[in-house]
Amino acid sequence: MNWFLTLLWKIFYIFFMLLAFLAFITYYILHYVLPHKVNRKFVYIVVTIWAKVTLLSTGSRVEITGLENIPEERNLCLVGNHQSFFDIPAIMGWSGFPLGFIAKQELKKVPAIYHWMRELPCVFINRQNAREAMKSFQESAAVMKAGNPIVIFPEGTRAKSDIIAEFKAGSLKLPQMAGAVILPFAIKNTWRIFEIDNHIHPIRVKLALLPPIYPSDTVYKEKTGLPQYLQELITAKHKEM
Repeated sequence: MNWFLTLLWKIFYIFFMLLAFLAFITYYILHYVLPHKVNRKFVYIVVTIWAKVTLLSTGSRVEITGLENIPEERNLCLVGNHQSFFDIPAIMGWSGFPLGFIAKQELKKVPAIYHWMRELPCVFINRQNAREAMKSFQESAAVMKAGNPIVIFPEGTRAKSDIIAEFKAGSLKLPQMAGAVILPFAIKNTWRIFEIDNHIHPIRVKLALLPPIYPSDTVYKEKTGLPQYLQELITAKHKEM
């Protein structure tokens, strides 16, 4: 039965992404005449709809806690564990504010996704080229300083399980470069939607936003202490969810 559900979902999602591409064409035409704030609101609404439909269409639901921990600052970096490609729709659809993320440059080849990602804005990174990767970090820092929150996953790749891998210290240089507030989060069960066996399953996803870490906090300035602190904090929350 799961194979049939998966087939139906894939067919639906192809048509849904075509609609997303048509929506971008509409936006592209209108953004020349609409005020900047209206354009940003339009992008946020469309991307939120995309995120919620992407996840809810699998029959899954999202349970979010910790919304009271979201700081007023928008020079903000969300840091959490990475289980699945459904993590991004869960965070974007339920966090309640616009945000972008650092993405693999290969996503530039997917038109319907790439164009909207560029408007968020997201930053594309070439992990195989250290010089280009550093440029992407600098661009991401500038994006956050301009008031556009960014999501990063210090594990570096999807776990496809409940195991949380070691947080790479290098990725956490990004919020420090921007002087951004760090908003930790823990996410659970997204990998069970598809990655568990490459079939769609309706799952209850859990997302927890944890208390923010400010540049003035002692741990924020620790090069090795910060990654370890965040990993322990997020792992502990993940286990209790």
